[in-house]
Amino acid sequence: MNAFHYFIITSLLAFGLACAGVWVLFGTGWSLLAGSASLFSIAAFIRRGLSSD
Repeated sequence: MNAFHYFIITSLLAFGLACAGVWVLFGTGWSLLAGSASLFSIAAFIRRGLSSD
């Protein structure tokens, strides 16, 4: 697996967590939204590394 695969996986996981967090939006939903924000920032970091090549 290369960095592009990690970018795709983290982006999809972040999107899934965001959708689940908005769906619940109570208690656990806020934790899911925080996790999605974290994964989106990780994906952005990976994307920044990919574009600097």
